[in-house]
Order: sequence, then C-alpha cells, then structure tokens
Amino acid sequence: MTHELYNKMAPEARKVMRIASMIITAAILILAIASFVSSYFISSFESQLKWVALLLVIIAVLYAVVFVWLKPLYTYHVFRYHFSEQGIVVREGFIFVQQTQVPLFRIQNIDMDEGFIMRKYGLATLTISTAGGNVEISLIEKEQALKIKQLIQQGIIIDENNDESHTPLEITDENYDKIKDAQTEDEETLL
Repeated sequence: MTHELYNKMAPEARKVMRIASMIITAAILILAIASFVSSYFISSFESQLKWVALLLVIIAVLYAVVFVWLKPLYTYHVFRYHFSEQGIVVREGFIFVQQTQVPLFRIQNIDMDEGFIMRKYGLATLTISTAGGNVEISLIEKEQALKIKQLIQQGIIIDENNDESHTPLEITDENYDKIKDAQTEDEETLL
C-alpha cells in the first residue's frame, strides 16, 4: 500500500492538541503561583514551597516545549489511516513505525468521541474495538468519522443493481449517499 493512499489527521488537529496542552500547562503554572504565594503565609515551609513553585515552573516549561510545540507537529506528520475492502489500517511512528490492520469482520464496536475543544473545530476520534484491543483514528473531521462509522455499522453495501455486496467500498460521498438512501428505504418499508 503506497503512502499516498493514507489519510492524515485534520489540519486543525495540531491546534486542538496545542490548546489541550496549553490548558494543562496553565494548570501547572497556577499550582506554581499558589505554592509561591502560600510560601509567604506558611513561614514554617517557606523554602520548601518556593522550591516546589520553582520545580512546577520548570515542569510547566518542559511540558509546554514537548506537548505544545513538538508533539502536535510530530503526531500530525506521522499519524495515517486508510479504509479499504480489507479493513482499516492505522499507521503511527517515525523511527519505530507501528502499523495496525483491523479486518472489518473483526470489529465488534466503534465509538466516536468529541471533546469540547474538538467539537469547536469539527473534529472527532473513532475508537474501533476488537477482541484483541482498541485502535484509534485520532482527530479527523467529524463528517469523515461519521462516514467511516456508518460504513462499518452498515456492514453491507447496496450497489447500483440492488445486489448485496459484502465488500466495503472506499469512503466517498457517493458511497455514503448510497448507504443513507438504502437506510431510508429500509426505514420506509418498516413503517
């Protein structure tokens, strides 16, 4: 499978990762400030609290460098996923590349998660559960996540001749529309 067939995270994923890391960095800095201020009120632990404050500031700076600046760049450039007839392939890593292949027939459950920051940027994370564990497709566009989830849950695709095919199709708007039309017809038949 060539590298061009793989999909990347949404471009906004870097921003979402940075915002989440900045919130944690701010929390660490607030603890550092609280420790420093409390050192003036608790004279018996004054020097220890100032050292704790200094340590927390160092931790906040290191955390910011790694998780606000480096990790979003690294994760965005190395994370890839692909959906095909064989299943879902998730590729992560730069030096040590980990490629996880999940055949469609092994998928037991699929969950879609949206945090409040992800929701603001229209992103979602899919967690695909199998008997062997979970695989995540992180920070992709919500529309794409819904399409993947719908195609996996549908299980079978109705082709143009209304013949059932047990082979999943590539995720395109046309294939997604076919599934939605087939579901609408099924729902109307039940009514």
